Amino acid sequence: MAVRRKRKKDAAELVLANAIDFLNAGLDILFAPGATARQAKAGVVTIQTAIELMAKYRLIREHGLSVIVRGTPPSGDLLAAARSGSLRTIGYGECLKAIRKAEAFTPIEEELVGRVQQLRNSLVHFAADVDVNELQMDLAWLLIRALGMFAAGQERDQGEMQTHARFLDATNFQRLINFRPYRDEAVDSALDGIDSEEVLRCWECGVDALSVRPSDTYFCHCCGLTAELGMASFASCVLCGEAKGVCYDPLNDTGGVHQGRCLHCETFVGVVTCASCGKARSQLEGRPALACAECVDA
Repeated sequence: MAVRRKRKKDAAELVLANAIDFLNAGLDILFAPGATARQAKAGVVTIQTAIELMAKYRLIREHGLSVIVRGTPPSGDLLAAARSGSLRTIGYGECLKAIRKAEAFTPIEEELVGRVQQLRNSLVHFAADVDVNELQMDLAWLLIRALGMFAAGQERDQGEMQTHARFLDATNFQRLINFRPYRDEAVDSALDGIDSEEVLRCWECGVDALSVRPSDTYFCHCCGLTAELGMASFASCVLCGEAKGVCYDPLNDTGGVHQGRCLHCETFVGVVTCASCGKARSQLEGRPALACAECVDA
């Protein structure tokens, strides 16, 4: 059993390593300063390959290498066959069908993830003239779903402190999370997500795309931050009034006051907990009151 698990892990990591290479190479091409239509086409095809590999990575990690084999798996070492290039595997559409069994797609996600192959085919076979800016925007939208559902996958519910930086080199990570269409679509992805119980501002990238998932974990649809709910809490800001704008560490305090920062007005404030109702509130300075104003008035 241990050997089988190791082989599954080895196969998944091999596919992921290739996906990372294709993804970063494609982004380098597509987002290069002054990229031409010819370069953009090559970048899209390269990124489409990466997205398909990320989908296969998720399936292999969860079910083993045999799940992506087309037809009856051959006898012998599947990993060796894969390394030699003799293993026939399923296509992107079939990967999506397999992933849907474990994760429901919203109509928008269904459309976007399905457009990957269509976009690639139209560019390779028919498109002569393309708009580089439109291609950059389309691929940014697609990568939000691919990085979350395929590359991160089940890790979104494990609460480990990590981001999409593990899939992207430093330049491409910053390039994506600071690309306005990507940031805007990440917000929509979080708000429309089936698994989003609440959406907050992310303390890592500053985008309103941090989902609270049913697994009691945070997942940012923009930068890919994953963390347990106990790692951070939110309170209303005493200065700008933003509800749940102040982020703080609930496990650390000094004299009953937690140190927090408003993610909206960028002010450092203290956070205290009402002894009566248990709600957290921010304050500028001074000793914490035992009860909030609402409880005192009541």
